[in-house]
Amino acid sequence: MAVSADAAVVELLDSSNYVDWSVWVKTYLLAQDLWDVVEKEEEYDDDDDEEEADDKFKAWREKNATALHKIQISCGREASSLIRNTSSAKHAWDTLAGYYNDYNQYMPLFDAVWSGDWNEAKEFLTLHPNAIRARLPSTDKIALHLATDLEHEHIVEELVQLMSEEDL
Repeated sequence: MAVSADAAVVELLDSSNYVDWSVWVKTYLLAQDLWDVVEKEEEYDDDDDEEEADDKFKAWREKNATALHKIQISCGREASSLIRNTSSAKHAWDTLAGYYNDYNQYMPLFDAVWSGDWNEAKEFLTLHPNAIRARLPSTDKIALHLATDLEHEHIVEELVQLMSEEDL
């Protein structure tokens, strides 16, 4: 997918480049004095009069919209779908960080399943039991689905043994 001419990055966010992408976008937003709206939501000061509070809100709203737009146009389709209905730059940033950090955290499990290495997968699941429910962002599949697709019957059997009824 082509990068927009006014995007803040050289490549759109996808499941393989979150760490680099987040550095590029953060640096851009810092340079444009927009990072503060990503760090925290708008706060109101009780000491402000109504007109001053209104002016502060309008300034924050403009910065938020600009930061959110830069984040949105710097995302590929998958990432865009995660933040499509958001109106907050902070919420968009936090959503993407949570999603892609989970992806990177659980990637060793999917790599082990892909290669058919049950010992490696089991070791990872021992350290990270919640990974049994983790989903690959690009396919939304859990490790069991991947093992089934790849016809790694021994891994399928082992994963089923570890999963609760809810997981299945």
